[in-house]
Amino acid sequence: MRTLLIAGIVIALGAIMASRLDGQVRKYDLKSGIITYETTTLEGRLEIAGRIILYFDQYGRLECKDTYVNGMLKESVLCDGRTVYTLWHDQRIVFKKGPSSRGTEVRFDWEALPPSEKAEGLVKKLPAMTIAGKVCEAFERITSGGVIRYAGVDHILLYCERNLKGENWVMKAVSFDETTAVPPWKFAPPAGYVERKTHF
Repeated sequence: MRTLLIAGIVIALGAIMASRLDGQVRKYDLKSGIITYETTTLEGRLEIAGRIILYFDQYGRLECKDTYVNGMLKESVLCDGRTVYTLWHDQRIVFKKGPSSRGTEVRFDWEALPPSEKAEGLVKKLPAMTIAGKVCEAFERITSGGVIRYAGVDHILLYCERNLKGENWVMKAVSFDETTAVPPWKFAPPAGYVERKTHF
């Protein structure tokens, strides 16, 4: 009887630990995806358009964010599950930024926001937004410099709008592909790139 009780406790503890580990690893609720964002930066009267493509796998443990300027791939930030790298494609340079097992992007999570900020009204929920065909939860954060609005789904950020002193910037997802497999090479620095000391 005691043996069965001990075995039951061991199995239960194993299940709890597995769920905790699983919760730590799964930054996002979806295993993989490819998201295309359009960005708009307002500098005075000049409006600058850009594009970002985010690739992720293993629930966000592996990530690569490609940034395009004038239609050309300019910079990538990627994580291979152990290390984060920044790539400058025009110079074929790779910078090692440091260790990470959580990808490159921040988890979108209303529940993780400080209760004190919610109580003071510094962060508050907004009406749901539909972005790239997804019905998203939304909230805004009030700072000393202005307001930042966020929206996302499955813990993935799909929208960010910064209206701050000296900064007006919007990033909005325009497509979300959950069916195309992301090739593993997206999460590793390309061959032929020269490693340099970090520029940060």
